[in-house]
Amino acid sequence: MSLASLVMASSFPRCEIRQLAVYVYPGGIKAHDAERHVVFYGRRGVPVKKPRFIPAQLAHQLARKLQARRLGTVAVL
Repeated sequence: MSLASLVMASSFPRCEIRQLAVYVYPGGIKAHDAERHVVFYGRRGVPVKKPRFIPAQLAHQLARKLQARRLGTVAVL
């Protein structure tokens, strides 16, 4: 194992919990000055009022399902 691979491996921390957010654009325009609403999702895949931490694997799985619905821009934070 080289020194470069050790440095790269340690410089990128791995987080096992994430947040799932969907950015909804009411006007339908994704411009930098357009109005957008942020909707956070919880463990069960339903919208919640406050951001919740969920396991990373579940967050990515739910993100794929939400992306297929074309609600808006899906982000795993």
